Amino acid sequence: MPENNNIKSDAVKLVARGQAVVEARHPLEKEAEILSATATVTVRPTEVFAGEARYAGKVGFDCYISCEDKVECVTVLAEFTDKISAPEIAAGMRPVISPEVVNCEAKIENGAIKAIAVVDTSLYAVVGCEAECLTEPEEGIYVERKAIEYCTEVASPTDTAYVNDGISVKAAEVLCQTARAVVNSAECADGEVKISGTVYTFVTIRSEDGAVSSVRVVTPLVKSVAAVGVTPDDKAFARCFVTDCAATLIADEESKLEVSATVEIAVNAFACKTTEAVVDVFCADSELETDVAQAEICTVEPLVTVADTVDGQIKLESDMPAADGVLCVANTFCTLTDVNTENRRVNVEGLVGGDIIYYSAEKNAVYSVAFRLPFSMPLSINTDAASADVSATVTDVAIKIRRESVFDVKAEIAFTAALSTCESVSFVRAVKRGEAIARPDATVIVHIARPGETLWQAAKALGCSPERVTEQNETPAPYKGGERLVNFCGK
Repeated sequence: MPENNNIKSDAVKLVARGQAVVEARHPLEKEAEILSATATVTVRPTEVFAGEARYAGKVGFDCYISCEDKVECVTVLAEFTDKISAPEIAAGMRPVISPEVVNCEAKIENGAIKAIAVVDTSLYAVVGCEAECLTEPEEGIYVERKAIEYCTEVASPTDTAYVNDGISVKAAEVLCQTARAVVNSAECADGEVKISGTVYTFVTIRSEDGAVSSVRVVTPLVKSVAAVGVTPDDKAFARCFVTDCAATLIADEESKLEVSATVEIAVNAFACKTTEAVVDVFCADSELETDVAQAEICTVEPLVTVADTVDGQIKLESDMPAADGVLCVANTFCTLTDVNTENRRVNVEGLVGGDIIYYSAEKNAVYSVAFRLPFSMPLSINTDAASADVSATVTDVAIKIRRESVFDVKAEIAFTAALSTCESVSFVRAVKRGEAIARPDATVIVHIARPGETLWQAAKALGCSPERVTEQNETPAPYKGGERLVNFCGK
């Protein structure tokens, strides 16, 4: 009896995207002007139905305002719920929803700050495909096999990491803070996935003399996530989201800034397998009835994170006061508009931006100017993968005043790539003999080989076993093309 083999191929895919508009208001007791507004967002899935995933989220707005010749930061929280709809969403799916603030604006309206954020949500999930393929047919049926590599999900754990750090600073007050997490690697071990990465915490502070500045705290992230069934040979993806952060000044002989962050981690671990699958069959003496299955087979590569920089210049408009000192940078973001793989390299295009808050001695006041730097570049990632899902995180921005009206901007960005290759393959699932092939006596079949043709392909064209082709023809396979191959077959 024929034998069959089951193939279950899985991959993490972007299943659907959606957008939500979140609004918050905060009353003001004094007159003020908006300098900049930045927003951070966290979401969690709540319910998943066929064609729809619902989620709840929270947006934290940090609004920089100029009030009575001082820079203040007003923090406003807004909770919201929304849904993502797409035919590909299936009931029982375990989604990971990755949110990104793609636009944040704030204005003063009727004595209150009105802040609006546009949140782009990407729903990722493991999408699988199962196929049953033939391995050993009946005697007399000849098969062509293909080595198929595929990956099967073995674990999808989630966990929470808590990081703490501290630095010495000269400060009297913390105005606001935000944090971002970057995964550098996800390595599989026996029963666990080891996550290493970095948490970047950005804190805006005020000194004793009233000057505003920003500091960056870089904290290693190391976490072993339990994953039953995972082995060192497996491969893993991981996504990290900062759900909460805090910054506190500790008064001592020397002021110390302590920061902490809560990081949610979602992991997908895959076992990589190889099988010999039957992709074509023929028989020399019988017609064949074949059952063919189509499947999308996917392989994954280890997660890769690389750092790169984008730089440029920003010139103040003629009606803007000259800059004498940079206070801080707010509302930094990096949006990717195109990602492609070509010649074993990953290429990205996008836009990095933010707001520069600066001091003008001429006006003795604080102002802000937005910067937007487009970029297009290859990343230092060598890969044979056909596609790459890349996320970009701004990890630092350095500003220098070249002249009174020109800023030099240098942004550091961490690019994290999840690499995979998917291809559609046809398998022979089952085969059975049909009617006998009628042949006249002393039939001679002649076949002219094509360039690169294999012995199996020649046997199929001549209607005999590969062994018989070798017996009757001296020319070895694979063929250069043009060889005259024969099969002397009797009834």
